[in-house]
Amino acid sequence: MTLRKLADLDGPIRFMRWPGPWLWIVIALGIGLRAYLVIFTDGTDDVAIWFSHAGWTRRDGLVGYYEWQEVFNHPPFIGKVISLLWVLARLTEIPFPMVLRAPFALLDLGNAFLLQRLFRRSKFRYAVFAGYWLHPLSIIYSAYHGNTDTAVAFFCLLAVNAAAARRPLASGIALGVGLWIKLPVSLAAPALLFCFVGWRRRLAFGAALLAVGISTTLPVLLEAPGLVYQRVFAYPGLNITTPGGDPIWTIWSVFGIVDALPETWRSAIDSLIDAHAAYNSWVCLLPVVLLAWLRRNERTPGGLGVTVCGSFVLFYAFNNNFLSFQYFAWSIPFWFFPGRGFAWFATLTLGGYVYAAYVLFCGSPFLLGTWDFRAHPHWPGGLLLWRDLSVLWFFVSAWAFLIVAARREWSRSSSPADPHGPPDKERR
Repeated sequence: MTLRKLADLDGPIRFMRWPGPWLWIVIALGIGLRAYLVIFTDGTDDVAIWFSHAGWTRRDGLVGYYEWQEVFNHPPFIGKVISLLWVLARLTEIPFPMVLRAPFALLDLGNAFLLQRLFRRSKFRYAVFAGYWLHPLSIIYSAYHGNTDTAVAFFCLLAVNAAAARRPLASGIALGVGLWIKLPVSLAAPALLFCFVGWRRRLAFGAALLAVGISTTLPVLLEAPGLVYQRVFAYPGLNITTPGGDPIWTIWSVFGIVDALPETWRSAIDSLIDAHAAYNSWVCLLPVVLLAWLRRNERTPGGLGVTVCGSFVLFYAFNNNFLSFQYFAWSIPFWFFPGRGFAWFATLTLGGYVYAAYVLFCGSPFLLGTWDFRAHPHWPGGLLLWRDLSVLWFFVSAWAFLIVAARREWSRSSSPADPHGPPDKERR
């Protein structure tokens, strides 16, 4: 079998073009792996953090907890939901790590079905379903990590499905509900806003997004507007480094290039790094809006998927060290849209990096040990190399998304308009 046939899902794995017993085996295997992680592992420090959030929220109320806990940056709705899961764990005597992670492991099956629906016109739709459902990172983030980030992917996929069906209200509502869970679902908003033709549709999408998104936050916001704004909407992110000062993600440390520069350049480089940190939000968000505008004519499910994928990639690539490991859960379903090459390289680089880091922190290739990030102030050289390869891949990919989109827009605008072509012509 040639490599080309393998890439085209030909030959021995041709059966993946149709559903059959193999698909049920895939579903059962994915459920089994997630059940194993939910039941037999403890998860990351995020599980303990959520346990603390939930307990204190039950005691002090949301506003009371916002007042004294600066790192509680989650919207009120999900804070209330997790506190109810905490109560459920106490009443049933089921360990809180299981109660916290099981709903998101189940929600990940919804991600796989929504992704398959976006590929419903492709002969590879079942292979995409299987690829995501058995993706190592989707399994780790949904069933092991212990945070809400899998829901970001779910509501983005739901909103993209609605947008592809030309339903701006439904798309805005889906993304608005996602804001109840975590604000980064808004990274998909520019892509969805620009994909609708006409200001009425865009206004309907935006109004639905804002109205639904603010609805569950409004009561708490009216009670303590400045406090809720500061904790939830103005949250700057955490500058996460190892205890020894090694950043977990930043373009400025890739392969030690900056450290290798002449000392005479150091002050200028340090000033640039400080400026990047000071304007980090603008550096990340403006390219996202630019990409969405450049690709505003890409309205097919595949085209929208590529735009949303690029939006997340830009956020990762240009972020100055304000990233947590679980943030990558937002984009994993969308890796399948730019093509198999992107999905494979992203999985090999970032998937290898995250898995190796998690094995190091918990001391077990099966993730059975107790998570201890602080016990590793300096990482092995191989892990740092894997980190740098991941950062470099996303950085190069981010520029590729922008350059390709700009070239297509330039070609489209410089070509003579087709008087007989529809104004809402669909392109990938």
